[in-house]
Amino acid sequence: MNLIIDFTPSEEAMLSEAAKQTGLAPDELVKKLVMQHFPLVPDADEDDIDAKLRRWQERDGTKLLPDIPTQTLFDQWAEEDAQMTDDERKEEDRLWEDIENGLTENSLVLQLRRIC
Repeated sequence: MNLIIDFTPSEEAMLSEAAKQTGLAPDELVKKLVMQHFPLVPDADEDDIDAKLRRWQERDGTKLLPDIPTQTLFDQWAEEDAQMTDDERKEEDRLWEDIENGLTENSLVLQLRRIC
């Protein structure tokens, strides 16, 4: 889009001087200044992600991060863990073993050094 903006001679002189100081052409400076004052509009992907997060939040009744303090999360997880049955604990342990084994396998395939 092309726009025509009428400046007074003194406004044009100020614009030229400001552009010179910033190392931009006057039209580039005007565009930069205008763009700085537009509200941020998320793209469609961000809207989709935000919508999914809101649905999950509503379903779970949980505030989205970073609204939840870390200690609150740890307390919540400890409470959930305390309510687990022995079978659920064993399944959780198996899940973590699978994750650790997968990470180890990937490290070997990718020839990554072990840090600890």
